[in-house]
Amino acid sequence: MPYWWDPFEEIERMKKRMRAAMEGFMFPAGDFVRGFPVDIEETEDELILTAELPGFDKDEVVVNVTENSVEITAQHKEQKEEKTKTTYRSERRYGALRRFITLPTLVKFEEGKAEIKNGLLKIVLPKKEKKKASKKLEVK
Repeated sequence: MPYWWDPFEEIERMKKRMRAAMEGFMFPAGDFVRGFPVDIEETEDELILTAELPGFDKDEVVVNVTENSVEITAQHKEQKEEKTKTTYRSERRYGALRRFITLPTLVKFEEGKAEIKNGLLKIVLPKKEKKKASKKLEVK
């Protein structure tokens, strides 16, 4: 019985192997850096970003803004120790979250404001005034 090599079958096998190899990078476990949900709302004068960061305090969150991007990093570093006469308990909590967002319009990053309340980080960024993209030239 002759053996026929099917190139498309080989491509499918390669795709399965690549998918299996990449799963560890796409869905990391442990203390690996992970993302979080962010909503972006645009009004006439500003961009409003709302990020879900439950359990993070303001001291654990860093926001870096440029005129066209926002980077949000949040990191837990907490250790609790509880001792009584009959029990001993030590708990640690570590973890890091990070998102880099390219903004849909340019913003005045110097005038931006960020506030975290009840696990929601709200970033308000005034939009830069749009300059006219064209100019009418007088023909002589």
